[in-house]
Amino acid sequence: MKAIRLLTALLLAMTLGACDADLRELCYDHNHFGDLNVLFDWPHAPALNAKGMTVLFFRDTQTSGEPERYDFSGNLGGKARLGTGSYRALAYNNDTETILYRYDDEDYGGAATIEALEAYTRRSSIEEGTQLSRSGMPRAPETEDEPVILEPDPLCGAGYDLFSLGIGEAKAITMTPHMRTREVTITIHNVPNLKYSSQFGGALSGLAASKKMLSGIPGEYCATQAFTGYVVGDSTVMMHFRTFGHCPKAAQGEQNTHILTVYAILADGTKWYYTVDVTNQMHNTPTPADPDDDDLEITIELDGLPLPKPIVNGSGFQPTVDGWQSVEIQVGM
Repeated sequence: MKAIRLLTALLLAMTLGACDADLRELCYDHNHFGDLNVLFDWPHAPALNAKGMTVLFFRDTQTSGEPERYDFSGNLGGKARLGTGSYRALAYNNDTETILYRYDDEDYGGAATIEALEAYTRRSSIEEGTQLSRSGMPRAPETEDEPVILEPDPLCGAGYDLFSLGIGEAKAITMTPHMRTREVTITIHNVPNLKYSSQFGGALSGLAASKKMLSGIPGEYCATQAFTGYVVGDSTVMMHFRTFGHCPKAAQGEQNTHILTVYAILADGTKWYYTVDVTNQMHNTPTPADPDDDDLEITIELDGLPLPKPIVNGSGFQPTVDGWQSVEIQVGM
């Protein structure tokens, strides 16, 4: 019995001794952690009303591996329990379906750093975005090589700079989200023959394909987005959608050309598409100097769209070929 008690005491001593500097990762003593209360303040995105928030905690010295993640319901925040050390935090709303995330390979070598995380959406098509056809929809000239991407859901982002958490310490931080997507509204006034139309859609080129979540700067590449349209009253067509922004290389002095394509299917089954350069209106929309405040709505106002009157008793416009009929227009603005 004496030998058994001695052996038990020896094993217990060995177990307790395992929590040393060499085996610290195996020791789950709660004193190696601290409690962080994360709060959100919403003066820059009051209408978002996020149903859930994700916060990623990046260690200050982190150059690889995934950050620690906490998901909170609602938009008020919650408590996180973190290992002691220094962190930077990045938050975004997680009540989205179309948003995907990746670490930018070109700028940051694929490392999971807070600066590298960017939001994007999957590839799409003109047909999917406009919901007008299953195949064969035309593209505006000189935009055919741009990828078409899915419209992003409303997205916000917030960063918090370096903070430290000590052993057993309780601390609170407040994060202030800003919108990472922009709203675009296109209004076409004084459109004739709307009573003979059945469906509308649109596509806009030269838009940002992604957005850096920490800085709010658009990603490097351009894309086209497609969207639906609807009739308002007797003579107005409207389109509304979200983007990651426009002119990704505007900071380097490069401005994109933005071509709007309007697709229309008339009641007689004929299909028309109209192209117009809306670059000036895109660029005349105020763009804040701070990307964090890039939440102003972009508005495009056009006047007139030459919808033909369908053939009635031999009169009206007679299409000469099947398929989509192209019209390049100079509309009033």
